[in-house]
Amino acid sequence: MGILILIFMLLAFLIFVIIWILKNPKRRKTTLIIAGSIGFLVLVYNIFFVDHSMKFIQSKVYPDLYLIENEINDRDSLNRLIKQMVIKKMNSEFIGKEEKFKSKYQYTSDSPSRTDLYYSLDFYTYFVGWGTNPFGEAGTAHFIENKEDPGGFSSEELDHYREYKIADFYVRFCENDTVNYIGILTYYKNDEITKTDTIINNCNTTKSQKVE
Repeated sequence: MGILILIFMLLAFLIFVIIWILKNPKRRKTTLIIAGSIGFLVLVYNIFFVDHSMKFIQSKVYPDLYLIENEINDRDSLNRLIKQMVIKKMNSEFIGKEEKFKSKYQYTSDSPSRTDLYYSLDFYTYFVGWGTNPFGEAGTAHFIENKEDPGGFSSEELDHYREYKIADFYVRFCENDTVNYIGILTYYKNDEITKTDTIINNCNTTKSQKVE
């Protein structure tokens, strides 16, 4: 309630200032000159001092989550860059270290023990929102420093930003196998699958190999 009152007061003050400026020709002229100068300086700064190159930003709380800032418009080129990133990460983090990503589990104490394999990477558009609310408005940038919060007024979950998802990659065991595995890279646009790539598939072999 206090925030709403503060917002109302700020809007009322802004309206008062605008009316005060418009009532006097000199004030209007001075305001236009100042606003134009500020706009010009912002434009110059944005052109010459802001880095607009595409970047992969790794989340500090979810190491398998990457946000892509200033993503290029050419979707095929973007997908190729993501694929290169996935192959690089696979070769440095997964190949030869498969045991690290295996886990054993039992559905019940009487059921047989099973082994699972899970390695994944997720790619989302870097997006800064306007705040937090139950529908997730802080943007994907929120998850660089913060974990998902599934409850309360300020609920923030990656699932709120499915339209910003660009790709995901996962490695799973082959069917009825606990040695060999397959890695699938899936691309998305507006929450729709557009393409899939098989990055590695050694279901018919017995040795893992470097991804090319």
